[in-house]
Amino acid sequence: MNEIAIKPALVAGELSLIGLILVLTFYEIFHKIPLFSLGLASNFERRNKWAGIITVLGLLGVISAVILNQQQAPETVQSVLSASIRVGDGLLIGKLALIAATALVAMLSYRYIYTQQIPATDYFLLLLFSLLGAMVLISTENLLVLFLALEMMSIPIYALVGLHRYKSRAGESAIKYLLLGGFSSAFLLLGISFLYGLSGTLVISDILKYATSFSGLNETNMVLVGLGFILIFVGLAFKVSLFPFHAWTPDVYEGASTPITAYMSVVIKLSAFAVILRLFANAAPFTVFDGIFSKIITVLALLTIIYGNSVAVVQQNVKRMLAYSSIAHAGYMALAIAPMQHSVQAVQAVLFYGIGYIMMNTLAFGVLIYLTNKDIYCEKLSDLRGISKKYPAAAAFMALAMFSLAGIPPAIGFAGKIQIFIQLVEAQMYWTLVIALLASLVALYFYLNVVVQMYMKEVESPDLRADKTGRLLTNISLWITAAFVLIAGILPSYLMEWALEWANFIFQ
Repeated sequence: MNEIAIKPALVAGELSLIGLILVLTFYEIFHKIPLFSLGLASNFERRNKWAGIITVLGLLGVISAVILNQQQAPETVQSVLSASIRVGDGLLIGKLALIAATALVAMLSYRYIYTQQIPATDYFLLLLFSLLGAMVLISTENLLVLFLALEMMSIPIYALVGLHRYKSRAGESAIKYLLLGGFSSAFLLLGISFLYGLSGTLVISDILKYATSFSGLNETNMVLVGLGFILIFVGLAFKVSLFPFHAWTPDVYEGASTPITAYMSVVIKLSAFAVILRLFANAAPFTVFDGIFSKIITVLALLTIIYGNSVAVVQQNVKRMLAYSSIAHAGYMALAIAPMQHSVQAVQAVLFYGIGYIMMNTLAFGVLIYLTNKDIYCEKLSDLRGISKKYPAAAAFMALAMFSLAGIPPAIGFAGKIQIFIQLVEAQMYWTLVIALLASLVALYFYLNVVVQMYMKEVESPDLRADKTGRLLTNISLWITAAFVLIAGILPSYLMEWALEWANFIFQ
């Protein structure tokens, strides 16, 4: 019988996050009472300020709760709550990565929501609910829980994309994301129904055992098992923006608030890839399906890389350029599992790349937020012209982010791509490696073009940073991400060890 009880320490991150959600909710309900007792009015700016401070401090508390309870987590993977979720020491690395990324986004959001007059409590509550869904998603052991966690992560983002009601593209982007997200969920549910109907269970480990032992299965059942996994892959491919399931990405990234764009490009992508790795890179081979899945993932990954880098070249909007860049990077991450070698090193390579991508992409979007005020959005290439003369630190941070995204040493992006390409070399997929390398050379143009605009062009834009409110938290976030991108690129061994711990958890 599966264990139903669970030690609170094993889900300390989730419980403390729920506590933070309750605190923020009660603040929104009751914050007027002490203000009125002191003779103070509850104005929009004060409410936004304290909601942001509570969220940032609360997320730091969540990180502390996860770290302090780390010793109580079992070294080996265990299934709890009737085999609904998995717990283990290695999972804490994944949770910390997601919480830290959200904390950085919250710090960047503090300035953005103030200048753009966005309701802060609504904004941060939706962000925290999405994070809770992501944390459950990476630990799921049940396909039904997987679907519920995926929707819990996604539905708040649909609302957050359209929350900026004063921005004309926000509503359109939210509708596109909602409709296409519904289609992806339908594919996912259809795949789950195939696997449940054939195996009689929703537990992922049992389904993987069923799918890898074909003795006693007729040809029809084998085809339906493969179709079920392909449909689930399609549903998850939408979340990570693999070609041809990427069409929503540029419009939604451009229309959403810049901090939400940053969150979508890192937290949602890494969470969905963790599930893909759990299903397709597991230790047990898919035998007859390995060759089929390998060809499908290889083709989709290469098309994603080529398309993302090619279209990004002609973009004049930095957020759209980063959207197509995000598509291309999803292709690089998919390449590591394309050989279907079922090795822990392949899983480690994807997670290493994913954690590094969190920091370098957050750094790029953070600079855009730093250079945005109430009246002017810093989103176009022309907005970055000559900023090295006015804001040398911001220009240096953006240049570091571009070098890392392009894979130029010593930034973390270089080490990440090396790990991906090593998997292709070990699988002897040399032509795939050559195509990926050539596409990376194309990407150099649009990444370095941003640096050229900042350092070699004359200033054409007005002072974008007229309002200095919230600059302290933005500066702290930028310095943290920049330091991580640079130090992890020079000394990647620590990040490799963390990625290996998470990979061992997924691989068991």
